[in-house]
Amino acid sequence: MFLVCLAVALPAAAKRIYTYRDENGVLHFTDRKPDTDAEVEERLVEVENKKMVDVREEGPPGNRRYYFFNHWRGPAEVRVEFSLAENVVAEPSLPRNFVMTGYGEEQLFTVKQAVDTLGARYALRFFTVPGDPEAVPDENHAYRLPFRQTKKYFVGQGFGGSASHNDDQSYHAVDISMPKGTPVMAAREGVVMHVEEDFYGAGTDLDRYGTRANNVRILHEDGTMAVYAHLQLEGVAVKPGSAVLAGELIGFSGNTGYSTGPHLHFVIQRNVGGKLKSIPFRFDDGTATGSAPREGRWLEYRR
Repeated sequence: MFLVCLAVALPAAAKRIYTYRDENGVLHFTDRKPDTDAEVEERLVEVENKKMVDVREEGPPGNRRYYFFNHWRGPAEVRVEFSLAENVVAEPSLPRNFVMTGYGEEQLFTVKQAVDTLGARYALRFFTVPGDPEAVPDENHAYRLPFRQTKKYFVGQGFGGSASHNDDQSYHAVDISMPKGTPVMAAREGVVMHVEEDFYGAGTDLDRYGTRANNVRILHEDGTMAVYAHLQLEGVAVKPGSAVLAGELIGFSGNTGYSTGPHLHFVIQRNVGGKLKSIPFRFDDGTATGSAPREGRWLEYRR
């Protein structure tokens, strides 16, 4: 018996589907806007969210090999454990945390029957978190403002904001109020680790909208990760695996997910003990030392 359980439920996303009839009366469905003179109907439909990790098994029941595929373009930590184990052993032993490289498949462990003459059964579960737990953040780095240097925007919520910045993942985050469609720029060079851009709608129902913000996650050379969230539907300008420079366009702001109005949620995270944790940062705002974003203040480049 084999069972895999994810640590969190995967939400649904939206996708544009186009339908039209050709000259022969055949009805076509496509997720790309068709080049046709026929009348085209466009609608949003629910699709599955992108997975971080998939698992497959090979071999006979008494000697089963487990392979994990990391879909994200950056490291992922996978914790695997038995939820049931009768007359089986794992090599290497479980529970164990494995750190996978970006985008690829690895054999992580094998499950074998301990005593051939006895029956065996087992169940497995795994939990995933992005990032390398051995990463050491560069605490001296000053981040570029994540918008055009000629603009200025208001900080609606800063570090420890009572509205939603109250957990490890988002405590050191900043919400920057900006109109929908505002160009969002990379605050630091890195590699695009993951993209979500198929969500639509916003609200304060945490169960429904808490994980439905379109976002870009960028991996930096010190192992930290920047998240740019609440981007507009199909409002991402980069692809997973691509390298970006500080100041490069990565998308457009929106109002998706758990949100009460258009804004950019910006946070720097790292993997600490198998959990995402936000870390404090400062912006290069043109002053000698830069500054941490403060709620109720304007962000602007002053040089």
